[in-house]
Amino acid sequence: MKKLNRRDFLRLAAVAAGGGIVAACQPKTVIVKETVKETVVVEGTPKVIEKEVTKIVEKVVTPTKVKGEKMAADQTLTRIDRGFGILNPASEGGSGRGMISHMWMPLFIRDSKHNLEPWLAEGFEVSDDGKTYTVHIKNQAVWSDGSPVLAQEAKDYWTYALNREKCKGCYFPLFTGFATVIEGAQEVVAGEADEVSGIIAADDKTLIFKLTGPDPIFPQRLALFDTGFCKMEDVNKQLEAGADRFAADADTRVNGPFKIKVWDTETKQFELVQNPNWWGTKKPHIERIVCIAQPEENITLIQWLNGEVDIAFFFGTVKEQIRKRTPEVFYQMPYATNFFFRMDATKPPFDDINVRKALVHAVDWHAAVHAAWEATLDDRVMTTILTPELKCYKEGNWPEYGYDPQKAKEELAASKYGGPENLPKIRISTGGTTPSYVRTAEIMLEQWKNNLGITNAEMKPGWADAWGQEAEEVQVWRSSLGAILPDAVNFLYGHYKWMSSGDPPWYQDDELGALLDELQVTSRDSAGFCEKVQKAEARLLSLYPILPMVWQRYEYAVQPWVKNFETNVDNNFKSLLDMYIVEH
Repeated sequence: MKKLNRRDFLRLAAVAAGGGIVAACQPKTVIVKETVKETVVVEGTPKVIEKEVTKIVEKVVTPTKVKGEKMAADQTLTRIDRGFGILNPASEGGSGRGMISHMWMPLFIRDSKHNLEPWLAEGFEVSDDGKTYTVHIKNQAVWSDGSPVLAQEAKDYWTYALNREKCKGCYFPLFTGFATVIEGAQEVVAGEADEVSGIIAADDKTLIFKLTGPDPIFPQRLALFDTGFCKMEDVNKQLEAGADRFAADADTRVNGPFKIKVWDTETKQFELVQNPNWWGTKKPHIERIVCIAQPEENITLIQWLNGEVDIAFFFGTVKEQIRKRTPEVFYQMPYATNFFFRMDATKPPFDDINVRKALVHAVDWHAAVHAAWEATLDDRVMTTILTPELKCYKEGNWPEYGYDPQKAKEELAASKYGGPENLPKIRISTGGTTPSYVRTAEIMLEQWKNNLGITNAEMKPGWADAWGQEAEEVQVWRSSLGAILPDAVNFLYGHYKWMSSGDPPWYQDDELGALLDELQVTSRDSAGFCEKVQKAEARLLSLYPILPMVWQRYEYAVQPWVKNFETNVDNNFKSLLDMYIVEH
């Protein structure tokens, strides 16, 4: 057995002294617009001149250390985001990710460089063949009611999370990859077994994982926010009372440093407080976290500029007004993500691949993104699923991708609908009111009209409820999916499983599914690995399941009085125990 050296996990903590704390001035990378002078040749002449050019560049900024900083008396952290859903680790995929790992702790946690650190567990051992992992939960770990955190509780929750009938709307099987890499997990997903044979609670604090093959990134899976676990007593209490889905509330026990005070999606009240029975040796400075759900980014901007919020998240271009004033406040996440529109192939006319191809080829995506995103993401137009940051990225790996109105006309004519006059109405939901989404959809509609003659199409800003009685007929949805594991295979796997796991599935390709299953347990350094990954990506894109938009840069605007802010690849406020607010 190869035992992990715990020293590889340890990091230095911030030092508290007297009545105040000196800020840890860690450099961070920000994205800024910068005007520089470049030497250029005047077209048609031998003349050389200097010209000012504005570019979007990455810049490393080191915050200035302020002597005598004092912690603010009120350690309430206020964050604003587009919205917050129910809290359940297995179903979390939105804005709750920043904090959920500090309520229900995964076994490990990652820093912004993807390095693993102990969290609920103190370490692991792996067999020589890479197929068995033994993980040790910390002996002192207890729930907020004082009862010990047990290995069997983790297994029970993960079994529930894999069961589609019990854990409705849960992303757990898609995001974690457990269904593929752990023995017996697929049988639970398929409803053929009641427990995962490959997860063994050897004793109260020891978990053994038996894998279907050597999984090079398995420890990373154990650090995902989804792999934190709740007590099944709390889950079953709600389900047995008739709830359709488990939604954590103030009565739900936690094993991390924060607990719910109120989390109400109806009244839009979201507040966390310190867990008084937190067992860890490091106590948080932040006492309360207040979350504001605000889908209107212009309002978010006003609240930010007024100093009403400490941390803000923006999807669209409104944030550029902040960047012009104070570019140093932006913290970019180490996160690769796609923003796009999904096409539901179970609903006409998207059940015909020629229609889907025509709609992709009829839009000049580079011009559309340039206009809709105000030239801020011209270098991030989504031309593949894998982003340039990920291993195995290959430029131009989408078969036949490109703006070609003539080809689009031919494809529409070759469809079973024969032309625009026979197409059922196309309905688009932008999944919010972010101006960049709305503008992109408007440009799509205009180019479909001009290049294909499609007029029976409509877009409505917002979510499904914007369509009222027609909500079930919407075929095109604005969506996003990111690489919450810094791994190309898992990213593609997540995309495909999302598309193929519905009832009925939107898309189904058994050969692609088998290839992705094989790649999950393939060494990332093996010969021909990237070629197989690129084959899988090209096959997935050949289904034409999406209308592309951008490879988004995820970043937070963090007020200068918030110290030690850090997120990791799965949008987890990893430094929450070290964060604090200074007087301002």
